[in-house]
Amino acid sequence: MSKSYFISGGNRGIGFALVKLLSSESSNIVVAGARNVGGATELKKWADLHKNVKIVSLDVSTAESNEEAAKETARILPDGLDVLVANAGIMKSSGPLLGNSDESFLEQFTVNTLGPIRLLRAFKSLLDRKATKQFAVISSVGGSLTSNLTLPFSTSGYGVSKAGINIAMINLNKELGPEGYKIVVVHPGFVSTDMGNTALNDKELMETLGDALKNFPPITPEESAEAISKNILEKLPEVAGKFISYNGSEIPW
Repeated sequence: MSKSYFISGGNRGIGFALVKLLSSESSNIVVAGARNVGGATELKKWADLHKNVKIVSLDVSTAESNEEAAKETARILPDGLDVLVANAGIMKSSGPLLGNSDESFLEQFTVNTLGPIRLLRAFKSLLDRKATKQFAVISSVGGSLTSNLTLPFSTSGYGVSKAGINIAMINLNKELGPEGYKIVVVHPGFVSTDMGNTALNDKELMETLGDALKNFPPITPEESAEAISKNILEKLPEVAGKFISYNGSEIPW
């Protein structure tokens, strides 16, 4: 069945991989949010070849940009939106928590925690027009309190911001579930995006991870997107209210 999608951070990494995968079904309509539309060269090339892909400007760090993106998407999808995917995220800190600057904490909180909340607030009227009402947030196992107890390293300010969005989604499930909303939090895997490659090039971090990488080897954005689509987006009503890994397994909060 055809669906309409909006994907934030759709110009690179996992977001771009999802745009390509979902738009390969010609009956779907995929709207990609990009902070710098002018610089989204590969996304624009893809959209030129796939008329079911539309691009809108979106900077998730400001409420105004989210609202403008929602208005533009409403013009593209007058009948409403089926699936909203909050993919845009940043990692600006690693190392000792006390060594992180206030600015680093606030920047990650603004994008990783407030960003998906602002996105849903702006797009809710579009989702309300459809019975589907699906919202997926790309988070990280680094935001799991249970998993952090066993990780051999600190997830630092990044983990704090991801834990924040995780608890926000727990509460939104309680609040919006009665309205028919299906909300899921997603761990995309250890993905070789720009963010993931930064970690892979951190020798000290790689030594700390040690055997963990043997069990969870890095995957490509395309592998992550395909798994997320198959194991989560296609089964979203079944996994709603949960924290799900790209491979379909449930992650403890």
